[in-house]
Amino acid sequence: MKNTAFLLLIICLLPSFSYADTASLKLRAARNPGSVRIVLEGPESVIGKGSVTQKGSDILVSFADTGISIQAENVIVSHAMVNRQTVRISPGDFSGIKVFTLKGPSRLVIDAFAKEEKGAAPSVSSERIEAEPSSSRLKTVVIDPGHGGYENGIVSDGNIEKNTVLDIARKLGVLVNSGPSRGLLTRDSDRYMTLGERMSFTNNRTADVFISLHIGKHKDIVVYTPVVTDRPSDIVKPYLQNRGQAEFEKETLTLLKALSEAFIPAVGEDMLSVRPIPYTLISRIDAAALIIELPSYEYASYNEEYNAKIAHTIYQGLKMYEETIAR
Repeated sequence: MKNTAFLLLIICLLPSFSYADTASLKLRAARNPGSVRIVLEGPESVIGKGSVTQKGSDILVSFADTGISIQAENVIVSHAMVNRQTVRISPGDFSGIKVFTLKGPSRLVIDAFAKEEKGAAPSVSSERIEAEPSSSRLKTVVIDPGHGGYENGIVSDGNIEKNTVLDIARKLGVLVNSGPSRGLLTRDSDRYMTLGERMSFTNNRTADVFISLHIGKHKDIVVYTPVVTDRPSDIVKPYLQNRGQAEFEKETLTLLKALSEAFIPAVGEDMLSVRPIPYTLISRIDAAALIIELPSYEYASYNEEYNAKIAHTIYQGLKMYEETIAR
């Protein structure tokens, strides 16, 4: 009995041992026109582990393998600890978030955008941020992780497509948001979205680029391009809900060329193919739009390193695209 009681005591104390070093993070928030800026400040080694997830009207911020405590300063949002690693922040009704990190001191910054101003650009609060060049031609990039919710996509040996592409999308979003462009995810959590909802999300935000991420059943990377099947007359165009690809064919081809130039050195020319795909989501997007279907789980190991490589390669392609359209 004594041994059993001792074991139970050890099990109860395990969480305390796991997080013997608890990091203290400062939380502050400021309201701007059309958005709320939330800032978590702390040690760089901790801030770099931050993972942000949108869950309904809440924002969950988790720090892997790290215990945290929160010191609220001038906070206009409610917050509560979910567990030793995660804090729930409730900024009110919002439509989407932008996440990025800053240094000196190290900070995790979350901009939550109000629903009534879906297309509004991020506002700048008193929080110091690096200067953004006004000459940027690539203002908004929408990243669409395929599937979600009850739609798992491909499932293989414990790997689930909806989770893998969400991880890559988040990594890509962080890279996009590290510069002057604004990166938005159609979904930043495990939730189902219809194709119409993804289209509306993108077009309502006046996106410059739309990239949908999927995993296929093939060895190579396949990039699908939209096909314009119907060209409305000039009389009808002003009354259409969305313009579709008819006005963005040139931009989409330029984006395809840029992404191809980024992928080929990274994976090899024989590992990239391009296929047209009519009657699909991207045909209804008012922006340069592509679907990237990554190799199957049989041919690629979707670990942290590989996912980061894919995100970085796509990001390099976006930078090439921006350089091309700026000429």
